[in-house]
Amino acid sequence: MDQARLLDIQHLWVQYPCGKAVLQDVSLRLQAGEILCVIGESGSGKSTLLQAILRLPGKVEITRGEILFAGQDLCALQGEALRNIRGKGIGMVFQEPGASLNPIRKIGTQFYEALRAHGPISRHQADEKARILLSCLDLGDPERILRSCPVQLSGGMNQRVAIALAMALEPAVLLADEPTSALDVTVQVQIVAELQKLRDQFGTSILVVTHNMSVVAKLADTVAVMAGGHIVEYGARDTVLGSPTHPYTRSLLAAVPRLGRTCDASG
Repeated sequence: MDQARLLDIQHLWVQYPCGKAVLQDVSLRLQAGEILCVIGESGSGKSTLLQAILRLPGKVEITRGEILFAGQDLCALQGEALRNIRGKGIGMVFQEPGASLNPIRKIGTQFYEALRAHGPISRHQADEKARILLSCLDLGDPERILRSCPVQLSGGMNQRVAIALAMALEPAVLLADEPTSALDVTVQVQIVAELQKLRDQFGTSILVVTHNMSVVAKLADTVAVMAGGHIVEYGARDTVLGSPTHPYTRSLLAAVPRLGRTCDASG
């Protein structure tokens, strides 16, 4: 595996527009082909981290630190330079597919528009690319899906479509915000397997934020545990999950049911 750091976050401080600090001195790195999972409870700062990386307008304010993507400081970019990074360099999968999919526009049209926004492409070429990605995500009958609107598909299918749409421009880095939280356990397992497949097939580096430690156990190479806007534990998956040193990590491990396993009668 190429060990080049695609994403290198150094001493990042982030606040909301109201002035409340959300992230405090956060440092993380994402290497080529790596899957990094950031885990923590709601309100710990996980989703804010993704918003800061993408520099989503009006969401959060970076007050200190650097976000380096392929050696380029995203904090210093503005306008067209920053828009060229979003989607093409760094893709995003939101917790709810509705955040990236128009519920009443056909899937094929949405792929075409996303690809055309970053360069000339024919509808035929866009459809072909979409078919390949939908097939990679184990969505049967891609032709029917391209003709469908999101309101005609299940939640699990829409999440796969959203992942495929985020991958359409072949970004080097894919950010995923709680990509399994709204899905039942069986579909969660499938989404985890498909994210791994994308990494293996395209070499994509993936940063996932989640509150589900069981997803982390299946998916991650590296784990960062976040609490109160701080990284409290960070290391290889087996080390963090097998020998956690921070009480917060131990409490998460004790509290979250394992993926694919039901509670017993006493639970």
